[in-house]
Amino acid sequence: MRGAVKILVVALVALLSAQSVYGWDAKGHTTIGHIADRNLTPKARKMVSRYLGHSLAYYASWMDQVRYVDAYHHTARWHSVGVKDNTLMPSDLTGSKAFYGTPLQNDDYGIVRLEQIMEQMKGYRNLSDSTVAVNLKCMIHLVGDMHCPGHTFFADQSMQYYIKDGGKRVHYHNFFDAAYARFNKGVSPVRFFDTNCRLSKAEVELLCGGSVEEWIRSNFPQYRECYKLLPKGRDFRELSDAEQKRVGEITDRLHVEAGYRLAHIVNEIFR
Repeated sequence: MRGAVKILVVALVALLSAQSVYGWDAKGHTTIGHIADRNLTPKARKMVSRYLGHSLAYYASWMDQVRYVDAYHHTARWHSVGVKDNTLMPSDLTGSKAFYGTPLQNDDYGIVRLEQIMEQMKGYRNLSDSTVAVNLKCMIHLVGDMHCPGHTFFADQSMQYYIKDGGKRVHYHNFFDAAYARFNKGVSPVRFFDTNCRLSKAEVELLCGGSVEEWIRSNFPQYRECYKLLPKGRDFRELSDAEQKRVGEITDRLHVEAGYRLAHIVNEIFR
């Protein structure tokens, strides 16, 4: 019995730690899920409730948690994408030193996995309820991660370096993982939505047009801009007010885009 309790405690520590280390932080992912929830059609909202028993926001960080469970450890590489010579690939083929601990598969990166899940979900009526639920949980998270500057690895611009924040050493990747909390302190997902999500129908249609790959490629300039603003060793607090504001604008916009695009995917599946 003591052994079982010890295993449970270790597992809980790992799960709680995962939320602050991988992807947008839990608040960021929850906000993306909330934006999507607010943009679902009535039918899509009904189907999400049927399969998940909760909102999209509720399961926004699920993938960060289960990556430590043996049955889902193979999903560890799915959270990122590498870019080399304008070709998409697993991030560790671009020189990333991140540890995944699972054998490399050629399609082990976020965009292709997301596309595979979306394709499978076209026939959701023929899938088991549990399969649909897992697919939804993965989609919620992968859409968010694919919009995070710290989850796209460019071979010609490594993100494996440290910057500073008020003199404190922080990894570039982790800085952007915590972007929501940094730029929206005390701001709830509801308030963020009311303040930032006022896109017109035409703007939403333009934002959600094209393929998943086209969505992510359209964000490359913003990711590159983040690299330029925060090169190795640069202290965020030493940026000008305008530069700090710009970093916040980029990350806020990416959260908004992810939320609307997630809603679009779910609405299309459950038309």
